[in-house]
Amino acid sequence: MTPRLLSVLLLLSAALARAGLIEDARDAHEDGRDLEAAGFLALASKQGDTRAQYLLARSYETGLGVPRNDAEAAAWYRKAAVGGSVAAQNNLGCLYAAGRGVPRDDAKAFECFSKAASARERRIAALARTNLAGLYLHGRGVAKDEERAAELYRKAAEAGNAFAQNNLGYLLERGIGVNKDAAEAARWYREAAGQGLSFAEANLAIAYESGLGVQRDQEVALNWFRRAALHGDALAMYKLGRAHELGHGAAKDAIEACAWYRLAAERGERRAAESAKRLETGLTRFEATQAGRRADEARKGFDE
Repeated sequence: MTPRLLSVLLLLSAALARAGLIEDARDAHEDGRDLEAAGFLALASKQGDTRAQYLLARSYETGLGVPRNDAEAAAWYRKAAVGGSVAAQNNLGCLYAAGRGVPRDDAKAFECFSKAASARERRIAALARTNLAGLYLHGRGVAKDEERAAELYRKAAEAGNAFAQNNLGYLLERGIGVNKDAAEAARWYREAAGQGLSFAEANLAIAYESGLGVQRDQEVALNWFRRAALHGDALAMYKLGRAHELGHGAAKDAIEACAWYRLAAERGERRAAESAKRLETGLTRFEATQAGRRADEARKGFDE
């Protein structure tokens, strides 16, 4: 009996020590000492703590406290996944799907997402189902099945995942894997937009602009475009530029239009680059400078 009791006590002591390291890591992170936090996580990870392994993987993936290293992130996600972390399982799937830190392998991504989709934790399961739906939708790692993709998006959307809500709206708008339903599409865009997802805000704005599933309303559309733009959406920035250039729902203002066109162009919106160049030919040097300053001010307020 004594040796068994001793081993239990030693295991408990080790567990408490690992928990203490994680607490130390959290305190260091809150104090802005991310390098020190990563050190504590590394110690706990080497002792086999699954939560620390997941957090260390996140640190390597994001470059928080350590140099960004996707290969190290994948290695620690894999260890945490073996230890039972469904969040690590999902994130490992993302790396396989993107070919970051590991060779791209859609079949392994599908396996990881499938395991994580059965998680008890509602948020993790919804995230994994969203990722799994994407594979079904595009036939990556599994036979293409648009109806299955829609089914998974719906489950994740009902669980509150904003990406799934937006994507389900997209499928409903276009009738992919489901019957076309513009009103329901707009409803799901609104749900996702309410969570601050820029893609959904822009999609909802387009719905109001075109009267897709909602009553056409240019003022409401412009408000949603503005929200999406402030969250970094390039299309929304372009739409704001157009509104100010033409005076549709907004004050006609070539300087403001040029500012938004420049910002949209920075994010890869080709039409915006052409529009900015066209408008700039009609601006004075002072006005062009003002457009640049307005773009700088708007950029400071972005919440991406």
